[in-house]
Amino acid sequence: MRKIRLGVGQRISLGYAIALGIAVSGTVAGFRIGHTYHQLADEREAFIRDEVELLHRLQTGILQARTHQQQLIPLMENRKEYQHEYAHLLHHKREIEHFSRELKTFIAKESNFLGEVHSREIPKFLQTYNNVPSLYFQELDRRMQQIQSLNLALPKDIEQAQKILLEFTNSQLALKYDGISDDLVSIIEDCYKEANKAEELSEESSSIAQKFVIGSILLSVTISIFLAILTSRAIAHPIQTLTSVARRSTQESNFELQVPIERDDEIGILAQSFNQLIASVKQLLHQEQVTNEQLEQKVEQRTEELKEKNLHLQNVLEELQRTQLQIVQSEKMSALGQMVAGVAHEINNPVNFIHGNLTHVQEYTQNLLDFVQLYQQYCPEAIPEILDEAEAIDLEFMQQDLPKMLDSMKVGTNRIRQIVLSLRNFSRTDEAEFKTVDIHEGIDSTLLILQHRLKQQAERSAISVIKDYGNLPWVECYPGQLNQVLMNILANAIDALEESKIPNPQINIRTDKIDSNWVQIAIADNGPGIPEAIQKQIFHPFFTTKAVGKGTGIGMSISYEIVTQKHGGRLECLSTPGKGAEFMIQIPIIQNR
Repeated sequence: MRKIRLGVGQRISLGYAIALGIAVSGTVAGFRIGHTYHQLADEREAFIRDEVELLHRLQTGILQARTHQQQLIPLMENRKEYQHEYAHLLHHKREIEHFSRELKTFIAKESNFLGEVHSREIPKFLQTYNNVPSLYFQELDRRMQQIQSLNLALPKDIEQAQKILLEFTNSQLALKYDGISDDLVSIIEDCYKEANKAEELSEESSSIAQKFVIGSILLSVTISIFLAILTSRAIAHPIQTLTSVARRSTQESNFELQVPIERDDEIGILAQSFNQLIASVKQLLHQEQVTNEQLEQKVEQRTEELKEKNLHLQNVLEELQRTQLQIVQSEKMSALGQMVAGVAHEINNPVNFIHGNLTHVQEYTQNLLDFVQLYQQYCPEAIPEILDEAEAIDLEFMQQDLPKMLDSMKVGTNRIRQIVLSLRNFSRTDEAEFKTVDIHEGIDSTLLILQHRLKQQAERSAISVIKDYGNLPWVECYPGQLNQVLMNILANAIDALEESKIPNPQINIRTDKIDSNWVQIAIADNGPGIPEAIQKQIFHPFFTTKAVGKGTGIGMSISYEIVTQKHGGRLECLSTPGKGAEFMIQIPIIQNR
């Protein structure tokens, strides 16, 4: 067998060809593998993102439908708003059916990116709650048909309709329907975990590509050095030059270096090939840098999207809490208003009877006293029995004291009538529509109700109230709700003054007409004031500085919502610690419907 003899140049060419092939192949293979991993990660991430989007939409529809169903209870008295709310409920019902079908279709698709959530948890969720939404809305439709048979113009039928919906709200089927949203939260969190795993896989793809490129370059350099040692005597200087450039390029990561080409033989071809290799590595590293920058941008974009979705979920939950709080507070204030109005009505009738007859009693009494005086004038010598009886009943004192007693009784009945009128004004139940009222009348009614707290107590002096009323026009508002705001602010001012125990407690109430469209009510006290840190949270739901059992933290939150959302106004707190606090209420004179 004849051996093949290769010259030095041929062997060097062959060696460097092998080295170059290893470097290029490793680099290309590394980038192909990295690209494949990166593409798989992107496809899996897109798949999970679509899945999460469907789950989010289904959860939003579930929560919205449940919220609108609960809103139907307090809106029974207003048929227009009741029908509008029910139309929203039917709209969300159709959305739930639509997204449920899309989710089932999406889950049925064959995919190479199926995770545990897609293959196990979501099918299990769909199996668990397969018929719950349809049963929920069937039961709701049945109860709505019962309500349609009632006459919602009658208070008794309204109460029966509210009872029907309240029973349905607290039923086991409704609670199981609420469980859909809770399970969706857990499934969405698991989906986010799988999305994070996909991002980690994408990041690993770049690391794998780098390892292949670096490994191939190192292997290529090793072969080049080995060949240089073998041929150092024959071509020492050219190889040393080439080796020096190679070493500098690898050690300094400077791929701008080039081997000088001074010959056109095998050494020259080798140098040229090496320069091409450097250029290729430079280009590949540049591509890698661009790829990494794009990947970082995508990671930042995905992170921002996740933050926005989390913020959206937080807003939805806060809105749900506010809605529940409004329902509870509205029911409580409605019941309180009906009770106070009923008590005021029952007291008013007998008091009016007494007050109306006192005038005649005074007249009859004065006639009798005048008659007795006339009798004593013309018949001073009465029989002994009459004189004894006059002395026994102390007739002279009775003649002086009886008119005073009747005057006192008249003052008392007037006082009772004023209190009853204040109770009726404060507990106005006409909140379903705007009314044009006198703001000062509402303030005076509220102060009259709080009069017992303004009087002197064992631990403090009496609280003086200074009124500085401006010339206000009648204002269009919800009177009952505005009285509730005044009650909350004045009660908090009294609480602050009681805790501070200052010698001369004082509350100033000032009203002004800001311009042709706005009025302002300012309520200030000379208490300890409110720290700046607390001022930032004073209108937040459930925030309170009072002891347990003395405050719920919802009064100022509801007051802020009544002024800003119900009346389109502004409510601000101005306070300097040690100098008291002032609450500014600004509302438009005419509401912009």
